[in-house]
Amino acid sequence: MLRHCIRHLLLQDGFRVDEVSPVSSPGCDSDDHALLFSWELYHYHLSDISDLWFELYTWEHICELTLHDYNQNLVTETLHDNNNQPAVLCEAQIRADSSTLLGEQIEVIKVYLERGRQEQNKEQQSLTMLTDEVSHIQEVRYCLKTLREQMAARHNNNNKSPVNGIRVHISSSKFPDSNTSMNTSVPESQEQECVRLREMTKHLSAQLQEAERRHQEDREALQEENTEILRRLEEQNHLLQQVQDQAEEQSHRTEELQKLLENLKLENNSLHDKITAGEAELQELQALKDGEDVKRCKQLEKEQEVLKEKIHHLDDMLKSQQRKVRHMIEQLQNSRVMMEERERLIGDLEEKVAFLEAENREMRDQMEFCLGDEAQSSHQSEAKIVYSKPLTPTSPGNKSLPFIKVIEIKT
Repeated sequence: MLRHCIRHLLLQDGFRVDEVSPVSSPGCDSDDHALLFSWELYHYHLSDISDLWFELYTWEHICELTLHDYNQNLVTETLHDNNNQPAVLCEAQIRADSSTLLGEQIEVIKVYLERGRQEQNKEQQSLTMLTDEVSHIQEVRYCLKTLREQMAARHNNNNKSPVNGIRVHISSSKFPDSNTSMNTSVPESQEQECVRLREMTKHLSAQLQEAERRHQEDREALQEENTEILRRLEEQNHLLQQVQDQAEEQSHRTEELQKLLENLKLENNSLHDKITAGEAELQELQALKDGEDVKRCKQLEKEQEVLKEKIHHLDDMLKSQQRKVRHMIEQLQNSRVMMEERERLIGDLEEKVAFLEAENREMRDQMEFCLGDEAQSSHQSEAKIVYSKPLTPTSPGNKSLPFIKVIEIKT
């Protein structure tokens, strides 16, 4: 790898390394001697390579700091979203009085969750790109460091023992005796490479700042939306408590009306018995032809009319009370149906909360595993997946649940 890098640098600047003779120093490779001798001719590039290495080191340091801040922000926002997510999911409770508004709120939740997944995928892609860039920079840095160390060692060895049997030819067309063209073309290419790296660093830093700004704006918007949803949730909980209190009060009034209705039925039965007895007595008195009996008969007829009016009035009252009782029973049934619907909706939202909490735990485990994997790469540890278990929904329906992975780390 090192020989190929040196050969590539030499060939780019016009050097030509021919086949070497079999005569070489003991314990040294002939290609290594040829490249070493060529590198002695190429020693004036060391200062430019040092500048390039310094630029790469600076860029790598910036990317590492950026990646570290990005990971910290991502972990903080994930934890913050985990704490606030149940409040967002309870938004479907806000419009329980209207089926249309409830459907709209559910669609809003779906769109919000889809947008959250897309943002998460974009952040994951950005994180992967930054990680790849850092790995490439580390490889280049390691290659340059190794190159400098080996070149310094070989230069010292070359000063101690001269190299034998090496034939290095320099193209006369590209390198005249004055070496003016070589001295001008090589620094220009190195300077162009440094300028390109600086521009790339500036471009990447600008992209990173723009991504952080957009991420901060999205987070502030989500926090405001979460606050509004919490406020609406409190209002709906208060309204639900009022409806429950009204339902209890209506149930109590219904029981009282039922007791009153039973008392009215008993009184009605007793009045019917009195009417029957009065009619029987009237028939007996009509059989008598005496004046007293006739007077008694008239009196009984008056009493009968009065009793009939009372019965008619009681019947009207009984019918009115029955209508009121039926109306109260219907209201109570409607309240119970509404409460059952809201309880079912609350159960569905709790399942969604559990589902999203499972997703959040899975994402946290994945992040911890990724961070742990990066930390363990320096200690030469390996991770092994023990088993995977999908979640099963508690209620019927086409709901996609996360795939939980249990990770065992062997150190």
